Amino acid sequence: MGESTPARKALDIARRARLPRVPSSEAADHAQALIAEGKDVIILKGAPFWAPPGHVIEAATRAAQSNRQPPSSGFPGLRRAIAGRLAEQDGISFDPATEILVTAGAMHALDVVFTTLLDPGDEAVIFSPSFFFFGLIELAGAVPVYAKTQEEDNWQWTAEALEAVITPRTKAIVVSSPANPTGFVAGEEDLRAIVEVAARHDLYVVSDECYDNMLYDGARHVRFASVAENQEYRDRIVTICSFTKTFALQPWRLGFIAAAPRLIRYMRKILEWGVLKCGHVAQRAGQAAIEGPQEWIDEISPRYQRSRDLMLAGLEPASGLSYVVPRGAPFLFVNTSGLGVTGAEFARKLLFDRGVLAEPGDLFGSENHIRLLFGGTDEEVTGAARRICAAAAEL
Repeated sequence: MGESTPARKALDIARRARLPRVPSSEAADHAQALIAEGKDVIILKGAPFWAPPGHVIEAATRAAQSNRQPPSSGFPGLRRAIAGRLAEQDGISFDPATEILVTAGAMHALDVVFTTLLDPGDEAVIFSPSFFFFGLIELAGAVPVYAKTQEEDNWQWTAEALEAVITPRTKAIVVSSPANPTGFVAGEEDLRAIVEVAARHDLYVVSDECYDNMLYDGARHVRFASVAENQEYRDRIVTICSFTKTFALQPWRLGFIAAAPRLIRYMRKILEWGVLKCGHVAQRAGQAAIEGPQEWIDEISPRYQRSRDLMLAGLEPASGLSYVVPRGAPFLFVNTSGLGVTGAEFARKLLFDRGVLAEPGDLFGSENHIRLLFGGTDEEVTGAARRICAAAAEL
């Protein structure tokens, strides 16, 4: 006898109940609840926190007044602007008509990509610690598998770690550089080694490049697609980018996918069934951000490097905390094991005792770490560092 319908429904509900909330959203809700109670909470930022310049706002205002419907792939002008930027900055040629798909942010792009590429039971390999790709992979019915990196090796990726966990069920390799949360920045050799593993095992590579404009100490972002030596390699790589960090448009929810035409055709179908098309106002703002003056964009990396350096200087007195200095992205992945507590315990202490928002490291792949954002005004960053040192001293 098969299971009854109510039993099947109960099992389905249980499977979804096991999926946690997005960690950053849950942590932000806790912080906002404390603020609503009148508590003093410092919330540092993971994306440019200043408003976009006038030409971007003017483009959005005109779009809001026109109410024009974009096609499901995105406005042609925006797709041409994206392709032009990739060609100019990275030397990669993408056909805006067939190889670019505009999405409602990078998380939406990841959802579209995983839904397209992964079937139930497939495996997707991720370097760990990592961004919480696992939720979207599991929603697609697939299984996240982790290739470990080591703090003592500066969280360096290795092809050997990938090879060790690839199985016949592996369908894709998922990478992110600059890496969230470790701040590792992959070089050309790192990327070439990965694409060779992908070719050897007939795998796709999903490259999340959201922090391509947050690099420090002279580090350079290498677009994964730029290392493809031939069309066969190129067709395996799916590039995902976000306007959140690159163009200071976090609340606007805009991103894009760049991939082979046959993949974009399928991905467009998934997008249409999910959202029909993405918002026209954000698209016009994004196009203006790409095509207009770029001086304000050039400020992002220096301002975040300043915030990083202020945080590092502020944490020097905190014995018991250790970390690898990030070369990109807006995070410090702080090891709390020297304090004798887990990352979750220290994150809770920081928020409820000291009013500093940080996220437990377990959902990123390490119970012994917290993910600490460091974007903000000088006063916010130095104030948070003082509170963190005080919390560490108590332990």
